[in-house]
Amino acid sequence: MKTREVVFRELSNPHTEDGFISGEELAERCGISRQAVWKIVKILRARGARIEAVTNRGYHLAGTGSLLSEEIVTALIPPELDVHIKVYESIDSTSTEAKRLCTETADVNRLNGTVIIAEQQTAGRGRLGRSFFSPRDSGLYMSIIYAPEKSITSPAVLTASAAVGVCRALEIVYGIDAQIKWVNDVFFRGKKICGILAEGITNFETGGIECAVVGIGINILPGSFPPELAGVAGAVLDNTDADTKRNALAANVVKSVLTIYTGTEGFVPVMKEYRDRSLLTGMPVIVNPVIDQTQKNYTAVVVGVTDDAKLIVKTADGQTRTLESGEVSLHSNSFALR
Repeated sequence: MKTREVVFRELSNPHTEDGFISGEELAERCGISRQAVWKIVKILRARGARIEAVTNRGYHLAGTGSLLSEEIVTALIPPELDVHIKVYESIDSTSTEAKRLCTETADVNRLNGTVIIAEQQTAGRGRLGRSFFSPRDSGLYMSIIYAPEKSITSPAVLTASAAVGVCRALEIVYGIDAQIKWVNDVFFRGKKICGILAEGITNFETGGIECAVVGIGINILPGSFPPELAGVAGAVLDNTDADTKRNALAANVVKSVLTIYTGTEGFVPVMKEYRDRSLLTGMPVIVNPVIDQTQKNYTAVVVGVTDDAKLIVKTADGQTRTLESGEVSLHSNSFALR
């Protein structure tokens, strides 16, 4: 771990009632000089962290800041998750870069826990080849590489679980209660604030999915959305001058998602939370099969979601169908599902 990450981690856990830690104690904890501590504090401030320095009291971390920093995000994630954070000022797509890494690396398992984060995407990607609006300074754009030792058997559940992880992170950082629209969209106050796209990479020798790239894009601040998105897209915050807390959000998203993927909680309880947060259950929708172009759109009512992340609907003639993919229209707006 870099010394800057150690200093920030100690600032995040001062173990004092007032949140201050003296320069002497901070230096001792980190195994460096007080002068070195001061230099690192200046670097962290330049990277967005709000660190107060008060005579006879020491240092206090007042906020994680909005400027994305590898050191700050890494320091906010438990070491046992063994993440590797890479932050880019601008990139074509975090998921495209993640897939490049996966295809260029002989042992893809070594990339497990690698997270690509960008201030801006110039070619952000959504489902079905759509672009993902990714302007600078107003959102969080990231991709997590999940490469377990065993093959991935249920990519749809990974997507659904990531949606739950995002909702948990939003609640921790902003105190909001978000909902999920099957299977990859997160909604707040009736508008989409986050899209998730999980892409599997197949091992051609075994035929199994050896890793997944989970792309996550979150609209934090309101902005000038393109006309085709203006009626659908929303943001977490109302004030464009607000502290986006992007470092804290990035760390909590990574922590929440990877804890679900690698922890003992299991996917069944997570899917229960997914259903509790479901935006569509009980709602009338128009289903567009998308993949099967020979089948026409039809109306249905959403009944629920299965443990393997399939949507259950009841059609107008009383039939129950289980959908693995498709799109629906709700309240005259079309949303991607999966």
